[in-house]
Amino acid sequence: MNIRLTRRMGWIGLSILFFFSIIYLKVFISSRAEFKTAEAARVQGDDREAIAHYERAMLWYLPVGGYVEPAAEALWNLGVLLEEKDRKLSLEAFRSLRSGFYAARSFYTPGQSWIDRVNEKLARLTAQEPPYSEQEKKRTSEQRTAEALAVLKRPQRPYTGWSILLEIGFWGWVSGVLLFIVTGFSSENRVIPKRGLLLGGLILFFYALWIVGMMNA
Repeated sequence: MNIRLTRRMGWIGLSILFFFSIIYLKVFISSRAEFKTAEAARVQGDDREAIAHYERAMLWYLPVGGYVEPAAEALWNLGVLLEEKDRKLSLEAFRSLRSGFYAARSFYTPGQSWIDRVNEKLARLTAQEPPYSEQEKKRTSEQRTAEALAVLKRPQRPYTGWSILLEIGFWGWVSGVLLFIVTGFSSENRVIPKRGLLLGGLILFFYALWIVGMMNA
């Protein structure tokens, strides 16, 4: 009994390691592919396409490794380069950099130093746009910059309800897999049909819950 339990716990540990390794590898490969596509678009002179793919590279966020930092730096450099050439596209690059980090937030917001840097840049560029009202015309450039910066610095928090749903879905999915490994097999290491069917359904349900939560948080 102890040997069988030890083996099963060993399989659980290996399964968890394999599970997170696969996720890491998937995110890393996807981020790299988007970054390379963006670089190719830059070479071809398609800056708009490059911006889109740099942002996608950031959306495949990894706390360690990946191409988030290179993509953020590329978006910043591209935004600066386009300031005189194409102001709207320059703004799009800076906004993509900012939104890329906000999209990866959970209980904390990554890339805060980049966000602060971009907020300053966006505020200055926004203040340089032609005034849209008589009231705006009366304000100085410094006043308009300060107002735009205040708006950009407002807390950007994820939707609490969807975030909770996301967490429930993820941990429910992981727990279901672990329960299946621990209790879904007989002493002869065969799947117990009824229990396997029940746990399989729960795994699919929580996995779907996790995906829906990620799409809406």
